Amino acid sequence: MTDASGRPPPDDPDDRPAEDEADLGWRALAGSLDDLGFTPRAAREAAAGRTGAAAADSGPTGPAAADSADGYADPAADPADDPGDPYDDPDATASGHPRALQFSRGAIGLISTMLALTVLIGGGFSYQLYDKAVIAPGATADIEDFVDIADHPAYASEASISLVSVRTSFAPSLFEVIGGWLDGALEVVDLEDILGERTVAENREAGRLQMDQSTQIAVAVALEHLGYEIMSPIGARIERIVVDAPAHEALHIGDIVQRVDGTAITTAKQLSDTIKANEPGAEATLTALDPDGQLRDVTVTLADRDGVALLGVLVTTHVKFEELPIDVTLNIENIGGPSAGLAFTLSVIDALTPEPLTGNLDIAATGTIHHDGTVGPIGGVPQKSHAVVRAGTDLFLVPASQVDEATAVAEPSVAVVGVETLADALAAIEAHQS
Repeated sequence: MTDASGRPPPDDPDDRPAEDEADLGWRALAGSLDDLGFTPRAAREAAAGRTGAAAADSGPTGPAAADSADGYADPAADPADDPGDPYDDPDATASGHPRALQFSRGAIGLISTMLALTVLIGGGFSYQLYDKAVIAPGATADIEDFVDIADHPAYASEASISLVSVRTSFAPSLFEVIGGWLDGALEVVDLEDILGERTVAENREAGRLQMDQSTQIAVAVALEHLGYEIMSPIGARIERIVVDAPAHEALHIGDIVQRVDGTAITTAKQLSDTIKANEPGAEATLTALDPDGQLRDVTVTLADRDGVALLGVLVTTHVKFEELPIDVTLNIENIGGPSAGLAFTLSVIDALTPEPLTGNLDIAATGTIHHDGTVGPIGGVPQKSHAVVRAGTDLFLVPASQVDEATAVAEPSVAVVGVETLADALAAIEAHQS
């Protein structure tokens, strides 16, 4: 039976038209979706009996019915006005539960995209490339802050002579590598190009030793420039050995080669020239002094590189130092390698000279310094050039063979001069003071 509204009374659940069973199933589905905020409006209205078909089945039709929000001609006869009826509660879903936050398809897409980006970004920062390294600009540092002189007057300067550093990230993240490829100030290199056969810890220790040796030579070169006799070259010290080269099994890092086939070797250049004077495939007997002070003879078969005999070592001149007439100490921490040699030498000369060496110029310098005052090439010139520009330096001194690399980055912001010797560097400083 039905009540005055044409619907079954609430207390007679068995007296419903058969089609209401299907309608209830649809309402249940629509209500569940609506609880989650995904049900389209048309589906919610259908589930609530608000479509024209539902109105025709449950009450009067015509204009009067259309004027009723619930499809009933007489609002007073609508039991949905009961406070418990979810279809009259704008904050309720079709199933009667409180309405959940609703999301449009666009909002869902945006949220999904943001989640995906979060995962990708997190993965990019955590995924490391263990065969790569990223070289980035470091900073400039006024060496005057690190020079300690005893037993002699020390002269301060208003301008600065600065070393330039780079930062190297070993096993960088995927995003660091991508950034290195996109950013002209960074360089991505194979890790083997930096480490060779060494570990990161061994490379750091080698850099520290190179820094110690570089400061010793730099101080000695500065004192010899001022008229003192400090150094005597005694051989070519092995700094690195090429894998599978003739020297790989015969020599060790730290060995000092003093003879080749009976010919005395006192400098790195002498060793290089003597080896190249042989034919590829020839045998050569080398006399080496090891770090423990023991001499030994080793025989190697020289390799062939483009028709030139090859030993397969990187060497520097090993120097015997006399006792320093002036106590000069360079207190450098957290910087490794020999590339600040020229800057150290200039700074020590400036500190021991009454007249300022630099005038009013802020100078940065990079390049190794050798016992004879020659300036050698170094790594990371583009990155160091970026650091010099950022520091607002007036003059940047670089090895002559690398001046084009520095100029491409630093000029016109900074004047760049290539130098081959300490004398070249001093002349360039004087020329830029006028």
